[in-house]
Amino acid sequence: MSASETRSYAVTAGEAAEAEQQLQTLRECLMAHEMAHFSSTLHHLASARLNASQALELEAFQLLARAADVTLVPDELLMPAKSLQLQAQTEQHPLAQAAALRALHWVQMRMRLHHAALDSLAKAAELYERCALPRLVTQMRAARCRVMLSAELHLELQQFCGEMLAQPGELTPSIHVMLLDYAASAAYYLALEEGDDDGAAALWRDCLARRELVLRRARAHGLASQECLALLNLAMVTATCERPADCRDYMRQLRARFGRDGYWEPWLVLCTLLADCAEAADADAADEGARAPAWQALLAYDAGLAGDTLASARLREITLQAIRRYGRRWGYLEQALQATIRQVAMERRHKRELATSLGETLSAVMERPQLLYQNALLAQHGTVLENSLVQRNQELNSALATLRQEVAVRQATEEALQLAHDRLEQQVRERTADLGEAMRSLMQQEKQLGLSRMVVGMAHELNTPLGNARVAASAITAQAQDLRRGLDAGALRRSQLEGLLDSVTQGGELVDRALRQIGQLVERFKGLSGHTTQEPATLFDLADRLRFCADNWRRGLQARGITLTLNTPEQLWLHGYPGTCQVVFQHLLDNCLLHAFGRHAGGVIVVEARAGVDAVVVDWIDDGCGIAPEHLSQVFEPFYTTQLGRTGTGLGLASVHSMVVGLMKGQVTLDSAPRRGTRVSLSLPYGEAR
Repeated sequence: MSASETRSYAVTAGEAAEAEQQLQTLRECLMAHEMAHFSSTLHHLASARLNASQALELEAFQLLARAADVTLVPDELLMPAKSLQLQAQTEQHPLAQAAALRALHWVQMRMRLHHAALDSLAKAAELYERCALPRLVTQMRAARCRVMLSAELHLELQQFCGEMLAQPGELTPSIHVMLLDYAASAAYYLALEEGDDDGAAALWRDCLARRELVLRRARAHGLASQECLALLNLAMVTATCERPADCRDYMRQLRARFGRDGYWEPWLVLCTLLADCAEAADADAADEGARAPAWQALLAYDAGLAGDTLASARLREITLQAIRRYGRRWGYLEQALQATIRQVAMERRHKRELATSLGETLSAVMERPQLLYQNALLAQHGTVLENSLVQRNQELNSALATLRQEVAVRQATEEALQLAHDRLEQQVRERTADLGEAMRSLMQQEKQLGLSRMVVGMAHELNTPLGNARVAASAITAQAQDLRRGLDAGALRRSQLEGLLDSVTQGGELVDRALRQIGQLVERFKGLSGHTTQEPATLFDLADRLRFCADNWRRGLQARGITLTLNTPEQLWLHGYPGTCQVVFQHLLDNCLLHAFGRHAGGVIVVEARAGVDAVVVDWIDDGCGIAPEHLSQVFEPFYTTQLGRTGTGLGLASVHSMVVGLMKGQVTLDSAPRRGTRVSLSLPYGEAR
């Protein structure tokens, strides 16, 4: 589980800003082993509150610090680095992805996958450029130096450093010092390889001058890690140049400034041995007692370098060079010859490893048989060290040129894909906005249509009783005026009074009927809300309630020739609203009488009730005229009826649906076809008790 998954906090702006400052310090580290100088920063961030991107970036820098540990096998870090890079890419955290690529590049470099390491650096530079961090882009470009040094491209490294140092305005002090350091390293290894003493002497002078300049500038700008590396390199150069006093002075400064526990200790051991050999060489030539201990210690140190890590390979190369030099000088020709043989074998093995690592890049531009032929040709000429190095440099230059072309093509492709992606996202946003507007307009139209239908239905249903009431009220008013005029004239007869009273009585009855009809319509309107009753929920026998309703309906149904069949168990207990259930059943009966059978005599109604798993199921079935398919989707809408103004109000099934679904939290389904009858199924949950 990654840090981004385990340490995802709600981070305040202040906490995020503080963490960002410390992460920026880690981003500006030039090499993986510099993480040792920022262990306190890593420790503090490990316990700080970070957002997901910062936590993932911290995990990448922790992996980078592990990659610098030469005691760890790089193969075991390759998959974690790739997984971390893929996770950062998937979660779209560019800074974390760049940090993961830096860790991956260091692991690839230790595994001598130089082309892959260069590709990782190019991707990291591109990510930093997208984040508008030009200093880190330049830093990633300068980081090619360590890959070139690992690939033993010493001459090319010297030229590359010279090109970048020619433009100092673009370089920070730390990058400037790093380029000087790598230029000095290139001169150091070129001097070791130089066969001509005069040419080697010029390279040694250049190397020493650059090393001293690195130390001065690192101290001037407070670059602790580069000061440490400069002291170590100066100790090594002066030891190789047989200046033991200067070597020991630089070692004392290094240990006084940075202690004894660090990556530099194996190198200081070699510096001490070389200084001892240089001091023994300055002693009297006949003094075997001064030479023998230093010589034996150098041989023992070489025998102990059994590993083949990047660091130990460099140590052994310098050690074998010293054995060759002092062996020839002191007469230990056999050991010097063996050292030469081991050095040639090691160079041949390294050459084969470099050629193998180039296979993936070279296979893109040449056929595999040609690559195998070149590898075989390199193996045949491996005994000649200089020629094999020239051949290897040519191959590496070709591979780097091809890789640069591939990076340029990939960058152009990714930019085109990004542009197309941005355009597509813009189109999707625009069409989504249009669709949302259309949906809102459609919903508004549907609401207005439903409201219009309800208003029309209510107006139509209320107009008839209100009209009757107004007619009756007008008649009563006219009769009252006639009565008043008769009384005023004193000519009111008994028969006339009786006629007026009869008219007033009939008008009052008409008003009363109209008001009762209006009251019934209002009750039906209330049924649409799903809260038609204030009765409390109680435990009742639904089967008994159905039998009670059937007994009340039977006489009226018999008068119309309609048969009602009731199929229920003896008891069917339900926790709910018995009065509401009775209203629902009455609505279903009225719907059958008005619509299923209409004015026709005869018909069959079957009511079946049974206990389901979670609810009581009631099926109301008739063999009436059925419902046309175009009306099925609207029968539960208020005031929807095909007989508006004749017999139907369009509220029966709408009230059933509202009370069952809204109040009783049940379900209503309807199945019907013309001339095949109708089935209405009610699902009534058991409620709190069963």
